[in-house]
Amino acid sequence: MIQEIVHALVQRIIHDKIIMGLLVIGLLAVFMGSMNNREDTPSTKKAAPAADAEQQTGTGTPSPPPQSGVEPSLATDFLKWWLGMAMDFSANTAAQNHQQAFAWMSQEAQSQFQSTYWTPEMANGIADGRIVAAFQPTSIKAEALNPDGSVVVGVRGTYVVQTGGQPVPYQVRADFLDRRGQDGLRVAGVYNELSAQPGSSVY
Repeated sequence: MIQEIVHALVQRIIHDKIIMGLLVIGLLAVFMGSMNNREDTPSTKKAAPAADAEQQTGTGTPSPPPQSGVEPSLATDFLKWWLGMAMDFSANTAAQNHQQAFAWMSQEAQSQFQSTYWTPEMANGIADGRIVAAFQPTSIKAEALNPDGSVVVGVRGTYVVQTGGQPVPYQVRADFLDRRGQDGLRVAGVYNELSAQPGSSVY
């Protein structure tokens, strides 16, 4: 009995093109739905991060973050600590603090810094009291993270120098390059703009 019903149904579907078309569409819908469900399975989702890593590195294994990378917050904290020594102009402690600050710098950065803030004349003048100087920062913040992992920290503030007459204030706009070395962070570059503030001329 059931076989006769199935046989009659198949014959009707074969002869009726509309029913046959609907049946084909239904089968396609079921097939496409099963494909979508397969894409959303947990195994596929777990594989997605590996595929992303493959695209980023060009290989099947994700690459670790660069060892030379510096967190911007750490670079900023380091520079604040370092500036406490590098911008010390007290007659009693300046010479010792500058030597300690230079130990945390590359040779190139040290030369750049000394040519502006700690020339031999400045060091001698501070030591014997002929020159009085002070630095007051207004802003110290990370400004750029470089591809090699180094960080540019911008420093803004006022630098005042007095050599017997009226004190002369200068506007400081400097960028310091912090880079991780083998034994910790280092100041690897100094890019400085020092300009006299308007109205600071001595009359």
